[in-house]
Amino acid sequence: MSNQTFNRLINNQLFTRFTWLRFIGFEFWMVGFTPFFIGYVVSSRELYSFDLLYGFLIIALLTSSTFVLNHICDIDLDKKNPRKEFSLLVRGTIDLRTSWFLFWILQLTCIILSFYFNLEFLYCILGLTIISFLYNVEPFRFKSKPGLDLLSNGISLGFLIPLAAWSIDQPLIDFPKLFFLSTICYLLALYCPTMAVDVEFDRNFGVETFATKFGAEFTMKLSWFFTICGVLILLFSGYFEIFPWNYELFIWTGWLLILEIIVHYIYLPIYSQPSYNTVAKGSIILATFEATATLIFLVIFLS
Repeated sequence: MSNQTFNRLINNQLFTRFTWLRFIGFEFWMVGFTPFFIGYVVSSRELYSFDLLYGFLIIALLTSSTFVLNHICDIDLDKKNPRKEFSLLVRGTIDLRTSWFLFWILQLTCIILSFYFNLEFLYCILGLTIISFLYNVEPFRFKSKPGLDLLSNGISLGFLIPLAAWSIDQPLIDFPKLFFLSTICYLLALYCPTMAVDVEFDRNFGVETFATKFGAEFTMKLSWFFTICGVLILLFSGYFEIFPWNYELFIWTGWLLILEIIVHYIYLPIYSQPSYNTVAKGSIILATFEATATLIFLVIFLS
């Protein structure tokens, strides 16, 4: 996909007209769906079920509540950031009171729906809720504390979400920790570029993040490092945890995992501060590649 084609795509009316969908983080639902899907399939050995779809609904509500909270807490900065012009708060479409009301409706609905499963699942959702507050709200605001911003995202997306899915059918004590450590690495690999792209803006307005402290180039290199770690840990875990490992699984997924490192290097360059379009395009390509490799992996795993 050429840069010109991609620019036309992201500037299309589909991206600019439905600002309310972007306000609730609709385009990021898949970021939560993927680790939940992996956790559920590995636990239940089913590719689809009512429980899976019901869990997707809870994760979607949780993701949306987190994004609304982020818009509320970042309103002053977002007004100065051209990339946040889609925010309904920045546009004045809704006020802070309405935004808080929307947040609590989403959050409470998510928690109430979680009682359908079990207490372990509910505890995971409550843990995700707590991290969301710690990440966004003063005086904690982990997103502006280098290191804690990475840690909170890794724990949320790579650990608690798949752990919640796992708890639907399996006891928490049997959770394959090494396998999901690779998931944490993959998600951090995708998160790092989102920090790097905002380095200049964040520095101008005194926002401290991991990327502003260590630099955009180092953050992009760290992203690539996380991808390499994710691949190696996933291959290594095959010998010790959930599979058992088999030759067919290695043939069909091993080369995809190695190729993943090359795809990352090509589409998310590690040598400079990336543009927004580079990060958006590269993240979509890498996430699609990872999702395809993961799906093939899970299908073979279940066969």
